[in-house]
Amino acid sequence: MNLVRREGFVTALRKGILWYSTAQQEHGPEAADALARRFADAVDDTIDKTLRRPGSGVVWPHRPGYRFSLVKRPFDRWLIFYRQPDLMTIELVDITRGERDLPRRVK
Repeated sequence: MNLVRREGFVTALRKGILWYSTAQQEHGPEAADALARRFADAVDDTIDKTLRRPGSGVVWPHRPGYRFSLVKRPFDRWLIFYRQPDLMTIELVDITRGERDLPRRVK
């Protein structure tokens, strides 16, 4: 299976990792860095699951052909949006927190 990461996905993932490593500094730099690593690992685990079972994601009704998966707990507020343009390709479109205005964000 081929995996394609859109630029928007990569940028949003970097921002998420940066948020965990900087905004959580009140718990100490080591704890914040560990949390950022745990987030990145949870995203990787979710992507691996999606690659194994692309049809397991929830259909996104606002964009035909798009699905989303919740990132592995405890980061399950985050959603990974993807599509499968052909049988051998998964395209990661975006990753965002579920509290956002999603129909506007996911294009």
